[in-house]
Amino acid sequence: MSASPASTACIDTNKTATAKRFEMRIVSSRPQSLHPRHPLGYSEPWRLVKFYLAGATGYDPILFEPRMKRLAIISILLGLSACSLKARAVDTLAEVLGEAESVYLSDGDPELIAAALPFNLKTMETLLVSSPEHVGLLLAATKSFILYAYSFVEPEGRSYEYTEFDRAEAVRHRAAKLYRRAYDYGIRGLSLDHPGIEDRLRKDPAGTAAELELADVPLAVWTAAALGGAISTSKDDPEFTADIAVVGSLLERALALEPDYDNGTIYEFLFVYETSRVGGSIETAREYYERALVLGPAKLPSLWLSWAENVSVSEQNRAEFIELADKVLAFDVELYPKNRLLNVLAKRRASWLKQNVDEFFLDSSDSGA
Repeated sequence: MSASPASTACIDTNKTATAKRFEMRIVSSRPQSLHPRHPLGYSEPWRLVKFYLAGATGYDPILFEPRMKRLAIISILLGLSACSLKARAVDTLAEVLGEAESVYLSDGDPELIAAALPFNLKTMETLLVSSPEHVGLLLAATKSFILYAYSFVEPEGRSYEYTEFDRAEAVRHRAAKLYRRAYDYGIRGLSLDHPGIEDRLRKDPAGTAAELELADVPLAVWTAAALGGAISTSKDDPEFTADIAVVGSLLERALALEPDYDNGTIYEFLFVYETSRVGGSIETAREYYERALVLGPAKLPSLWLSWAENVSVSEQNRAEFIELADKVLAFDVELYPKNRLLNVLAKRRASWLKQNVDEFFLDSSDSGA
């Protein structure tokens, strides 16, 4: 019985390798339509190398190719799993680092926290290298750099203010750099949902800030605080001092969206902003201050000192200054354990202010001006 055309187009796997190669030379010279089809249904012709391997090494594409596809799929899935595990690990660490802030703030040993915070800061920066768009980490880094600069570096500089001027200046410049790092992380966070916001804020502070939504409030508040800190410690740097309007616009937008955020933090920052900007209103500042007192009783010592240093000094009201410092010194830090650290530091600051009161007032008497 003669072989059909279809059967002659297929290769007999029992043939020798030499016979198969000879047959392939015949098959490859045929038109495309007469090429043998892949057993799995591929429309393309088998490649000569597959036939060669089939005869010379026993390679079987029917068994080998599906296996390779499965291995490729498994490799891809393993890669995706690794990425997922990495992202999950970063999320977990970010959550832990975010919670660490509350642990630090509740500690009554400033020296211990001053030694521990730098490791926390560098851990955040390391994680941000691999996850540069992690909003939670960017916010945590912003707040933590502010905490370190405000609570430990700035006070160190002030302690040298009237005895070692050069050293005080060096520490002040260090504080400014830390605030700028905090600002960089904050503005990066805002830029994720609002590309180009930094440049647009400088050109049109109020109009650009109006784009922000409720979810942006934490980053807006702490970015403004970081920028305000950078400005206050960089008074000889026009690049930052020109951005004072950005601070106000971010805070005012945050106030419109969530006025009671973080127990009156926005009011606290706004009253300091109002007293420090050119043309600021003491009456408006007082309104912010009184509202902050109502919303944030745990932060009373810091609020009292802020008023003493920003308003009592500018009005040369020595009696009020001393009265507020005494209130801070008499404050029981155990009333609000969650804010123990800042209240302990406020008491230290109040003690230093009383010791150096004559540096702030022309009149040496305790009567107000």
